[in-house]
Amino acid sequence: MANNTSQKTSSMIAKKILSGFEQHYQNIKSASIEAKRCFEEKEWMKIESDSKLRLNFYDEQVDVFCKNLSSELKKKTLYGAKDEYNEPTHIEKFDSEFWKKTKLMYIELITDHRQPELAETFYNSVFCRIFSRSFYNNQFIFTKPCVSLNYIDMDEPVIDSYFVEDKQLKNAFKSILHSYSFNCQLGNLDEDIKRLEEQLFMQIPRLSSEVFEIQVISTPFIRGKCAYIAGKIVSQLHSDTPILIALLNDDKKGLYVDSLLTDRGSISIVFSFSRSYFFITTDYPSAIVEFLKELLPGKTRAVLYSAIGLHKQGKTLLYRHFLKYSKVTSEKLIIAPGIKGMVMSVFTFPMYPYVFKIINDKFAPPKMGTKEMVKDRYYFVKNHVRVGRLADTWEFSNVAFPIKDIDDALLTELKKKAESNIEIEGDLLIIKHMYIENKMTPLNMYLETANKEQQAHIIQDYGKAIDELINSNIFPGDMLTKNFGVTRQNRVVFYDYDEITLMSTPVFKKIPKSRSYEEEMASEPWYYVGQNDVFPEEFKYFMLPNKFMKKTFNNQYKKLLDADYWISIQEKIQENGVMDYYPYGSEKRMCEIYGETND
Repeated sequence: MANNTSQKTSSMIAKKILSGFEQHYQNIKSASIEAKRCFEEKEWMKIESDSKLRLNFYDEQVDVFCKNLSSELKKKTLYGAKDEYNEPTHIEKFDSEFWKKTKLMYIELITDHRQPELAETFYNSVFCRIFSRSFYNNQFIFTKPCVSLNYIDMDEPVIDSYFVEDKQLKNAFKSILHSYSFNCQLGNLDEDIKRLEEQLFMQIPRLSSEVFEIQVISTPFIRGKCAYIAGKIVSQLHSDTPILIALLNDDKKGLYVDSLLTDRGSISIVFSFSRSYFFITTDYPSAIVEFLKELLPGKTRAVLYSAIGLHKQGKTLLYRHFLKYSKVTSEKLIIAPGIKGMVMSVFTFPMYPYVFKIINDKFAPPKMGTKEMVKDRYYFVKNHVRVGRLADTWEFSNVAFPIKDIDDALLTELKKKAESNIEIEGDLLIIKHMYIENKMTPLNMYLETANKEQQAHIIQDYGKAIDELINSNIFPGDMLTKNFGVTRQNRVVFYDYDEITLMSTPVFKKIPKSRSYEEEMASEPWYYVGQNDVFPEEFKYFMLPNKFMKKTFNNQYKKLLDADYWISIQEKIQENGVMDYYPYGSEKRMCEIYGETND
């Protein structure tokens, strides 16, 4: 009888957890539907605001759900510890057989679910919020997926197909654009279709004499002021080619095509980890991710799930990848190459594509601040429009690393610099709080080994990165080259956030002329320097190491050494807000290609 009661309780708890997940996913879908409406109505501020709110959907839903579930478990005699408000915080009494049954019940429930992988992650979050880390194993949570994503029975396809033969490309493009049912005024549709046809045949000339198919994802990808149509060209004679159509909507032109991309490099940048997340509306995110993975094989599924707004699933896949990698490799975790940070300790496996970053207990001079300030800066970046120049991060708590996998020098470093953030439990090192980022080549190291042509390109992009950051209302703070990384696409991205702030905070000034030679040669400045004072003229002394690099930088970005330019950006942001940035470059915009005024 008792066993029957336990079975019923397990079933009830499993159903409750799944119901909590489904409520969360409905919130995600509702936000995406609203984003499409905002795009149609040109409510840009609301899209930005909703993007920030969505980042907290998951944790808020899990928090509320766990409080309710803990109360329910308490009634079932699984008593919980209480916080200062007399609310259950975690369960002290653990019934292992009960939770094994609950997990099995849950697996049964999600076997035919539309989002089983997300449901597994939600279950993990709930369990880990209620119980201590000692129970985090595959008996009780999904450290490995239990439901295959290959055979989800979809009620409707996520991919629409359009066959093109006998020069009927215009009809195919017309059908594609109409299929998304944008509830806003189309601009010059015939002109857009004509240009799409011209650009496609110009970029892929062989298609003019082939029969081919255009496959597109049936939901638009909404981000900021842009909507994207993602798909691929399929032909019998050649390998598949990705295609991305960018749409804008404004008062003057209505809805119109702004760009057509067919090269993987450019499309990969649009889906970069240094960009904000898309809104998409789908019941089958795994199918979307798999299709995107075919288009962009260089992207991990963790990055792609994050890109479509399912950041928590990205974290799950990233952690599973780490567990798998640590088991199959003989590598040891080492201090990451490059100049050691004053605020954070960074480590990695030598061939692993990510780095781990933890905040030090004390910051080396002249750095000042607290751990909470650094956490706030990372949260600030997460909520800001990253314009392709700020690296995304995944935040983790209580991560266990086998001590045997840790290099002695790294272990010594962590004990010395971050003692309060680590614990040793048997043969495990527990890191209480850390960030994971995509691994990049530090810019200073890249410049040391690059040839002159590579240096010239990357220095120009370094200046462009700073210029785009400040125009997007971000003051990086410490702009030393060691704080920037170079991506696989040879783009410069900023990744040191401990001094980052809005452009309204710094006070940009020119250095006053010295009154004497003695003043000019003194070790201390002869002029007053306030807490937020910044003197752009000084940047030239530390930004680049030699004359060639300085000259290359000055050819296009000497303005960044002038306080007047920085002040003008502050005034422009104050008056007009942040300027629009499009990740495919102005040279790929239709207005540039066809010689129109760039509005």
